[in-house]
Amino acid sequence: MHDRREFLSLAGVGGGGLLLGACAPSDSIGLGPAGVGAGASPTADALHDIFKTIAADDTHCHPLTFDDAETTTDEFVERLALSAFPMDRYFPRGVYQEWRNADPARRAALDAEHDVARARAAVLDQAEVTVFLRFMVKEMAAFLECDPTFEAVIEARNARGADYGGYLRDLFADANIGNAMLDMGYREGMNAEQVARFETAIAPTTGRRILRVDTILGGLLSEDLTIEEIEAELMRQIEEGLDGTGNLGQPSYGMKSYLLPRIGLIKPLFDRAVARRNWDEFRRLRARGEVPASDTQDRDIHWDVQTDTLRYLHSLALEACLERDMPMQFHAGDGEAPRGIMRNQDPFLMEEMVRFERDGVMRMPQVILIHAGYPLIGRGTWLTHLYPNCHFELSLATPLIHHGLLRMYLEVLEVVPLSKILFGSDAYHLPEFYWLAAKWGRRFLAQALGIYVDAGILTEDEAVDAARMILHENNRRLYHLEN
Repeated sequence: MHDRREFLSLAGVGGGGLLLGACAPSDSIGLGPAGVGAGASPTADALHDIFKTIAADDTHCHPLTFDDAETTTDEFVERLALSAFPMDRYFPRGVYQEWRNADPARRAALDAEHDVARARAAVLDQAEVTVFLRFMVKEMAAFLECDPTFEAVIEARNARGADYGGYLRDLFADANIGNAMLDMGYREGMNAEQVARFETAIAPTTGRRILRVDTILGGLLSEDLTIEEIEAELMRQIEEGLDGTGNLGQPSYGMKSYLLPRIGLIKPLFDRAVARRNWDEFRRLRARGEVPASDTQDRDIHWDVQTDTLRYLHSLALEACLERDMPMQFHAGDGEAPRGIMRNQDPFLMEEMVRFERDGVMRMPQVILIHAGYPLIGRGTWLTHLYPNCHFELSLATPLIHHGLLRMYLEVLEVVPLSKILFGSDAYHLPEFYWLAAKWGRRFLAQALGIYVDAGILTEDEAVDAARMILHENNRRLYHLEN
């Protein structure tokens, strides 16, 4: 049995070790078609072969449109890169969308006035020269059986896009995804029929819908309603969504909140009178035009002046989940700027909502910290270690940090109970995001658990049991799914 110092050496902390060796060529590393090592040792390779047969439930992801059946290298990068999310904010409102839809003459005029093409190229060129994208191209080339160049991959993908539903089905089957827990708060305007089309295409993967509290509130808070009227309609829609088929005609299995990146520290609020005073003041400020937009330089003020209202309404939503023993996902880490305020993403700012204390008693709503708290992974893991009702989820960091997943898994496994680690992708826009997350998630999980097996900390059977928990058993237990 290795002591802790020896284990840290194996893991590459304070020296080379297997952690660094995981990324280097070796005779012991099994090379796939793309020439990328699957494991760091024979143990990791053997585990990876087993993990590929274990279904992965994606506990946080989004439904996809069929608009990307045909694409270009630039369009693919823009749809994939988080740095491209705020593209329209680099120009006056409406200019970028007009540029995208314009004919060549109008585009030239907009370029002359706003330098659109140059600014767009600056974003896309940087995103294209990442290790992530170059790694992804090689993986996709192996799947599509084409040359490992970006241009060849997009050409082969477009050929498959003639039957885009079939392409989706093949990707999801290859990734062996069991359930996709679909956050319906970001669905690019898709209606019930379009979401159902996506769910049909990915079968036998099962789409399960998550209700987002922010989506309900988005419409209500834009109207001139009293706090009582907002509360009544919020609760009506939550009940319809959680107890019926109010999520575009289907039931919901839990809820999601995007509040943390907006206001930072969240403390539960159960006093309607406090919320009413805050909301009435906000309405007065809004009527006088004194509330800045949510994506401007003063975006903090936009959220600060309605913080008590938002705390109260999100507390009601979490209370509804607690009553039903349904989990609530809270965005805590990663995220896209400038919609989320980066400095507010610290997982420790979630502690009071995890406690959800009332009348001196800490209650136990099932809270999921999504996005691994990245880059503050250690804080997310420690919060999950301390509170039995707090769960740790791996999306967006999976797959974006690719080889960094090994380091992340090792840090997570140090303190988070195996029964509380959830696999996820946060896949959006492109189906390859789902596929890469499942592919790389299993690969680097095998490497991390392989290190524990080689160190004598876990047996191989225990490592396989851990993988089953992480990949799907925890998700199914938490959301009360039979399969």
